[in-house]
Amino acid sequence: MNVMEKKILHDLKFLEKILNITCDTLLLINRDNICVDAIMKTNNPILNPDVDVIGKNILSLLPQPTSRLIEQEFAFCRQTGETSNLNYDLPTDEQMYYFKFLIHKFDDEHLICQYRDITQRSNMKYRLKSALTAQLEVGKVAMIGHWVYDLQHQELTHNGYSNLRKRNLEAPEKITLTELLTSVHPDDRKGMEAFLHNDSIEYSTFEYRIMQAGAPITYVRATKYDKRLQNNVYIIEGFSQNVSDFIKNRNELEMVLAVVDNAPYSIFACHTNGNMAFANKACRQQNGLNEDEDITDLKIFECLREFTTQEAWDLSVQKIISASGYYQYRCDTLYPELDIIGSECSSLMIKNGNGEDIVWTIKRDISDQLRYEEQLLRSKEAAEESERLKSAFISNMNHEIRTPLSAIMGFGSIIADTPDPELRKEYGELLNANSSQLLRLITDVLEMSQMDAGSVRLKNSDVSLKGILNELSMSFLPNDEQPAIIFDIPEREVVARLDRGRVIQVLVNLINNSLKFTPPEGAVHVGYTLNDDHIVFYVKDNGIGIAKENHALIFNRFYKINSLDKGTGLGLAICKGIVEQMNGQLSVESELGEGATFSIRFPLIEQV
Repeated sequence: MNVMEKKILHDLKFLEKILNITCDTLLLINRDNICVDAIMKTNNPILNPDVDVIGKNILSLLPQPTSRLIEQEFAFCRQTGETSNLNYDLPTDEQMYYFKFLIHKFDDEHLICQYRDITQRSNMKYRLKSALTAQLEVGKVAMIGHWVYDLQHQELTHNGYSNLRKRNLEAPEKITLTELLTSVHPDDRKGMEAFLHNDSIEYSTFEYRIMQAGAPITYVRATKYDKRLQNNVYIIEGFSQNVSDFIKNRNELEMVLAVVDNAPYSIFACHTNGNMAFANKACRQQNGLNEDEDITDLKIFECLREFTTQEAWDLSVQKIISASGYYQYRCDTLYPELDIIGSECSSLMIKNGNGEDIVWTIKRDISDQLRYEEQLLRSKEAAEESERLKSAFISNMNHEIRTPLSAIMGFGSIIADTPDPELRKEYGELLNANSSQLLRLITDVLEMSQMDAGSVRLKNSDVSLKGILNELSMSFLPNDEQPAIIFDIPEREVVARLDRGRVIQVLVNLINNSLKFTPPEGAVHVGYTLNDDHIVFYVKDNGIGIAKENHALIFNRFYKINSLDKGTGLGLAICKGIVEQMNGQLSVESELGEGATFSIRFPLIEQV
């Protein structure tokens, strides 16, 4: 190194270069606070290389609060010759700047001022201070305390919140492990010692309880995060937080979840895209899911019967959204194994902790209610039908009873005054005919009444089927004014166990009915056929026939296809009632204009 290089910092020709490289903004100020020279290195809206400060009062460029403070320092430095080294604010429209202003007495006429921008450093310092303040405040509110544990002396030093004192400490407090354990719940003491002395784990968490006389149990969560050697002694650092509220809320949440999981209603939760989130025990039982089965990877239509496709679920979500997040509906999905025929559902959309929309659905079994409603409906229909039948009965009886009674009373009053024997005989026949009609009417009404009361008694015996047909053939003798009655009697003799009188009663009613609606030139066939396990009696005619829409109606009480026809409309209803009480079936096959065939099917109990 030569002599020239040693003197380079003292060489006046390099002074300007050295100042430009190393110095801050320099301002030379005279007694009137006018800037007479300057080296401008700063860059803010007030002082920057584009601002010509030479010849200007430097205090007039600065905001008034700042200029007043600097003016006082100017006077101090001029008077005492001492250096001023203070920090100042420089507010602008853009932001707040901070600067250090060093003021030196240059000579009797001038001050030299050094402007140093400290905005970045001040902002960092302010942020660190704010963060530290916020951390301390959060620690106070969250009841978090810092601790250091000396493994050799088994002594803890606490800062911040103390769970033993139930307050924030103003100064660090030391306590031995033995003293701490006296306040720890007996069941947690061994775990606490193991937590502090376990060398294999440097970072871990332990929850324990503090018990103190006259105070509720305090729940604490301790976390150790560092272990190091200090002054030849191992120390552990960690922090503790009072989590009593958290534990209380957790216990309450667990209780609520237990209630939801064991509720008698089917409850499930699902994401809007169809991914399952939760299903309680009742829901799992209804849909055949195991209690410990993870359903969070399943789609709703893969595990719940109510939704069969993704489209069905998407439609349900749209309905919930359209109903402002709460939608009620009835689900008719059947669960035969649980005897469930219907459920009342309430779906609501709630955001979870991540801000996702979750659809919760509660399904209440209303099967008993639906059955009761169905029973009420049947009772209502039965009452209405009963009222209709009552009205029809009264109306029909009014006509049917009046007609024969009027004839009986009329002919009865004149028959005694009629001297002509032939005329008296004719009147007598009319009296007998109307009396028989009235007797049949009363018999039908009594028969129906007995069936309604369940007082009809069957008298089964071993009966010859051919004998029944032979007896009927003797009862219906040929008559030129009526259709021919042909009895189809098989050669084989069959003896079955039946109520002979009731069978004949039904067949007589059916034969009379066919005779009524068959022209004189027609024919009525009566017989029976045998199958392996049943008998079928038939009455077949080629009369006017019955329209298909009336096939079921003709067996109703008081129903008559033509309201002007004679009769009560009870005959076929009585026949149907008798046949059903004998475990048989009465049916009709017919088309309008092509005759009708009535069939009576009885189970065959043949005598061996």
